[in-house]
Amino acid sequence: MIRPHNYIRVTAAFAMMLLITVAGSVLYVRHLDSPAGSAPQLVQITDGMSTRAIAAYLQNLGIIRSARWFEVSARLRGVAGRLEAGNYTLDGNLSTGRILEDLLDAPLELVRVTIPEGLTRMQTASLLAAAGIADSTRFVIATESEELIRDVGVTAATLEGYLFPETYMFPRDIAEEQIARHMVAQFFEIFTDNDFDSLAGLGLTMHQVVTLASIVELEAVAAEERPLIAAIFLRRLNLNRRLESCATVEFALGEHKTHLNNEDLQVKSPYNTYRHRGLPPGPIGNPGAASLRAALHPAAETDYLYFVSRGDGTHVFSKTNAEHESAKRAIYRQARAAARSRATGTN
Repeated sequence: MIRPHNYIRVTAAFAMMLLITVAGSVLYVRHLDSPAGSAPQLVQITDGMSTRAIAAYLQNLGIIRSARWFEVSARLRGVAGRLEAGNYTLDGNLSTGRILEDLLDAPLELVRVTIPEGLTRMQTASLLAAAGIADSTRFVIATESEELIRDVGVTAATLEGYLFPETYMFPRDIAEEQIARHMVAQFFEIFTDNDFDSLAGLGLTMHQVVTLASIVELEAVAAEERPLIAAIFLRRLNLNRRLESCATVEFALGEHKTHLNNEDLQVKSPYNTYRHRGLPPGPIGNPGAASLRAALHPAAETDYLYFVSRGDGTHVFSKTNAEHESAKRAIYRQARAAARSRATGTN
């Protein structure tokens, strides 16, 4: 038989345990519903995605804390079957409930824009402005933001080299910072953890590899030559030879020139690899996947130190300066003969 005072103590203890459990559950639910803390980003919900698949997708992107809570919330609100395919800008600084509300809004109208390989961030800014989705000045400023550069995991003064060339679908009202974040995120979709493991074997940092890849991007045209051109530049680096890349001189000049003269080659700039040894301070454009692969996996050890363009997208490769000068003279003679043939109308 339980005495009255014992019964009161048991009841009070049970009530206290119940209160603690309820309070703990409330706090836990609040935690699951609280913002994950990620920056706004463009999200694509495709046809046929279930609520569970959407939840897992958003959790992987770091937009929500718990896929399970997102799914439960959608069902409790009766909106699980109302989430439409489309493109949305979702803010990880909002609660799960607010994100669900945003997904119930109409999908964004998107603008298709293609960023070619090798463009500088300035050229990219102009292209985005021409597409009507960004102010070029604000975009350039965003790519120089120390906070943004740190947030996206890049160790550099600007985002030059990390704005991955790709075809994108952006909403017209997207902020310039969001565009930059999205392009860098695409870069890290290509530059994976396995690529970080490859850096030690090359003796280069990620920034140096991206810089090398940006030079390869602008020097190489034929895909099969990219690994060899990367290997030649690496060999010149290891021999403490100047890279002597015309592409770096053009970057220093701020313009593309069909032919560089001796005055051009003397331009005073740390990016002029005819005057300075080693890699330039940073990328001279934004390389594509093929050039990144070539810089990370150059051709096997080569004896070549020089190459000169034939003018058709391919190059003549040479081991010595004498061979290189001979190749340049031969190409010059062929070009003059072709010009005379065109002028006289002969074959």
